[in-house]
Amino acid sequence: MNKKVIGFIMTGLMAVGVGMAAQQPVQAKSTIKSVWQDNEPQLKYYTASKKNAYIWNTNFTRRIHNLKNYPNTTWYVNQQVIYNHKVYYRLSNFSGTAQGYTWRGGNVAPYLLKPMTSFKSNEDYLKYLNTDKSQKVARAILKLMPNAEVDYKLSYAAAKTQYEKLSKIKGYTSVIPLSNLEMKFKGGAGYTYTNSIRQQIQTNAPTALAKAGRVKNILDHNGYNAEKLNSLFKQGYKLGIYISDVNAYSAGKYGYPTTVDLSHKDGTDMDTLVLAK
Repeated sequence: MNKKVIGFIMTGLMAVGVGMAAQQPVQAKSTIKSVWQDNEPQLKYYTASKKNAYIWNTNFTRRIHNLKNYPNTTWYVNQQVIYNHKVYYRLSNFSGTAQGYTWRGGNVAPYLLKPMTSFKSNEDYLKYLNTDKSQKVARAILKLMPNAEVDYKLSYAAAKTQYEKLSKIKGYTSVIPLSNLEMKFKGGAGYTYTNSIRQQIQTNAPTALAKAGRVKNILDHNGYNAEKLNSLFKQGYKLGIYISDVNAYSAGKYGYPTTVDLSHKDGTDMDTLVLAK
């Protein structure tokens, strides 16, 4: 074949190749943009989806967990990111054995407290304690006192009272501020520290049962074992209980970490456990 013809053909093929290459879309690498982060997560969420809802690894290359396998897990959210124009939370369970990113659109939701002003009776408040997702720790503590009669008005009054003044709640006599009871705990390297029941409730624990176990240890240490408590209940003492467990009072539409509200707008203060007549 004539060299000029061959050169013409090769030139044409190269031109076509360059043209085709120019028409191929260039796939940009997706980036992860952090819009909110807290290295000490306190915001607690629960699994909201009952369908397949996945947790992705930190590079968004692989699905590593399915949230439907964790129906009762408390998730700690410490970051919010945007990836491929979608918002994700970075979350972890208490032990860190399950962690990664999950889509914000209904996969998880924050535990939300109801204001104390929303209840009308002892029965109304007790139903909340026994059924609401935010009250897992309260339920675990109530199991330590199966014979206790929960008093809503006492609970509300105690929740509005500073812990230093719990022994004097207006309208009640012989107040026993159980949440102020203390004991010493051992830390690392032989370090010891003193904590109250209130402080232990506000400290993260693997499960609600584990947190209630800490409460029981302090009660027993101070002489308020099951037998002592039952004796007090027979004498007419009622139980005031308010457990926020550092949960939120309100949240934005999707429960963004940045719009979760931890403020106490109903006058309540801290986690409280009291006995009174």
